[in-house]
Amino acid sequence: MLRTCFPYRQPFPNKKHVWENPKFKRPCCLKLHFFVWALIPAFIFLWPQAVKSQPISLNEAIKLALENNFKLQIARNNLQTATINNHPGEAGRLPVVGLQTGTSAVVNSISQKFNNGSEINRAGALSSNTQFSLFSSWTLFDGCKMYATGQRLKEQVVAADLVLTEEMLQTTINVATQYLNLIKQYQLLKNIDTLIAISNERLLLNKTRFESGLSAKMDYLQAQTDVNAQTAQKLVQLNSIEQTKENLNLLMGRNAGTPLEISERSFPENAWILPNELDLDKHPTIKQAKTQIGIAQLQKQEIEAAKYPTVDLEAAYNFSFNKSQAGFSLYNLSTGPVVGVNLNWTLFNGGKLKRALAVNEIGIENLRTTLAQTEQLLDAQWVEAQRTLVFARQLADLEKQNLNVATENMFIALERLRSGIANSLELRETQQSYEQTLVRQTEALFQMKLSELNLLYLKGELIIQE
Repeated sequence: MLRTCFPYRQPFPNKKHVWENPKFKRPCCLKLHFFVWALIPAFIFLWPQAVKSQPISLNEAIKLALENNFKLQIARNNLQTATINNHPGEAGRLPVVGLQTGTSAVVNSISQKFNNGSEINRAGALSSNTQFSLFSSWTLFDGCKMYATGQRLKEQVVAADLVLTEEMLQTTINVATQYLNLIKQYQLLKNIDTLIAISNERLLLNKTRFESGLSAKMDYLQAQTDVNAQTAQKLVQLNSIEQTKENLNLLMGRNAGTPLEISERSFPENAWILPNELDLDKHPTIKQAKTQIGIAQLQKQEIEAAKYPTVDLEAAYNFSFNKSQAGFSLYNLSTGPVVGVNLNWTLFNGGKLKRALAVNEIGIENLRTTLAQTEQLLDAQWVEAQRTLVFARQLADLEKQNLNVATENMFIALERLRSGIANSLELRETQQSYEQTLVRQTEALFQMKLSELNLLYLKGELIIQE
């Protein structure tokens, strides 16, 4: 008999199904089969929880943004376009080779009479003409315009690369700022949880005192109201966290609803090496401004090239075949190469060249003015950023001390309420002071980290280190 883990499929001599026997026990493999099928819905329900993304660090978030950010993708495409255009053929330094061919046929009626008395009368005479030409043109001299154009194309590659660097710098600080903001939101959530725990303890104490007749019901109800208010505040804070995650996902080039967790829940201490001085010559924005000035000067050379003649070398190989059914010549075949030199020189064009040079000079002057303004602005921002960082650190230290004092004061107030020395109003005021201190301390740390980021950004070397 064939063995199987499903015995109800086997033929039985008495034609009685085995499961109809009350003494029948299902084999273990059948029970396992039903157990697996029962787990499928639970597996489907729990699968999204199992595939949640692993917590990412700040470095990982920046790396994802540099790989996937849409603005960076556009900047990379522009750099690739500039690299492709950086070619001698685009500058006009290579010859142009072309091919031209054509054929035509004409049917004519010819009637001719010559002075010797002879006549030609022909109706429906067919004439055909076939031409073929392989030609080439090479500019030998154009006032050095081709060399200026070639150098300009190289500078445009440098400019596109600097634009990409600036976009990477901006993306990095945007991601770092949003990441720190998410840490701040988690810190605020932690503060709310701490306050809820204190409020619950105050609620329990007031309830006990009210039930024992030691305090009024109003204190108990006020404590309950505070717990509810802080619970509502927690819901609002959870929504702020999700919104910040969505913004961070967008900066990283991901869908806003992608699950996201961060590995840091507190502000990093001494995580970055801060610069001591600002080197404007190495800043990408200054480099970009100087590159644009260089490009404008090369464009001036291209314009000035129109003052000089253009010399072109022309070469071709021609083939021509004419055939006619009437006339003196029945066919004519001509083939052979052609070589020549052409010189073109524009002596006067209505002053267009002079006006173009004047406009170019104004553009260069504007670029130089913009460069000076940018250098002054960066220097002022650097001084301000250093001063802001000093005050931010002092404020963070002060708020840390305030938090220690407020924490100790909070526990003293709780003990006084437990001992019956203080009333509920005193504890509530102490709790509110503690809450304000928590918020100020979190905001002070956040602003200090933003000031450090700003220094790195102004330096132009925003490198996040492990």
